[in-house]
Amino acid sequence: MFIAALSVSTFSWAYGGKHQRGKAAMQEKYTLYTIPGTCSTGIAVLMHKLGVNYVAIKRDAVPNYRDIVPTNQVPALKTQEGKIITEGGAIALYLLEKHGKEVMPSNTEARAEFYQWFHFDYSTLHPAYGKLFATAGNKNLTDAAKAQLMQDFADSLSNLWAILDQRLAKQKFILGDQPSHVDYMAVVYASWNNFFPNTKITLGENVLRFIKDVQALPEFQAGYAAEGIPLASAS
Repeated sequence: MFIAALSVSTFSWAYGGKHQRGKAAMQEKYTLYTIPGTCSTGIAVLMHKLGVNYVAIKRDAVPNYRDIVPTNQVPALKTQEGKIITEGGAIALYLLEKHGKEVMPSNTEARAEFYQWFHFDYSTLHPAYGKLFATAGNKNLTDAAKAQLMQDFADSLSNLWAILDQRLAKQKFILGDQPSHVDYMAVVYASWNNFFPNTKITLGENVLRFIKDVQALPEFQAGYAAEGIPLASAS
């Protein structure tokens, strides 16, 4: 089994807070099951931002992974107590509640806005890309039919990115002036465009600027470096 022990860097708070992570967060060690470049990479970025201690294990290096995670999907998080948490959204909220609770929006309206864009990432963008991946792997379609169906799905994706592009015309990040997990995930998803070089997915100028800004963040660079993958270009 290949286990990559990751160095842990302590960064300032994700949402503009003033404190750094305490000793408790640094002492508690998690195991993150990952496939570099997938949505599990977004969790790696978040863990670096929150300054939590973890080791990463590539899913394909675990012979009995399906026994651990019946869906065979990543990410999955093993706590120090041995509890397995699956589903990327659940893992992100668990980490934010446990290690970044004070930096979450304090009032109901702001928290609702965070959840809105959180679910835009996990429940709208991610499934939209899932349709493209599923179609690309469908062996029952002719090449022409596959290409047309993929472009139809890509057009729907372009419409979703247009929603985000309009919002980013008014602010640097999705929720304002400070980056958050919703930004990390959006940029991870944008990198998946590179899997479909023959399908046109349109990213607006504001989204392209936003991707560069997020990729320049120290926690984003640290997460990708820890995963052993280069930052993906987007167009």
